[in-house]
Amino acid sequence: MSNTNTALITGASAGIGAVYADRLARRGHDLILVARDKTRLNALAERLRAEVGRSVEVLDADLSARPATDGRCC
Repeated sequence: MSNTNTALITGASAGIGAVYADRLARRGHDLILVARDKTRLNALAERLRAEVGRSVEVLDADLSARPATDGRCC
């Protein structure tokens, strides 16, 4: 059984999100990074993979955008 933890970090392409990504990867966590800026997100992921050898998955998404409602949800 593996002891590897995975962290999900939103806003990971810059600022505090990027700092958290770096620190958590260096502490041995695999990462799932989410941000709107796909270019910066991929650059961060590549750097972290190369420097610390952790698994880093990326998802470019705008989590502030509200989906269209279809009457099934609040």
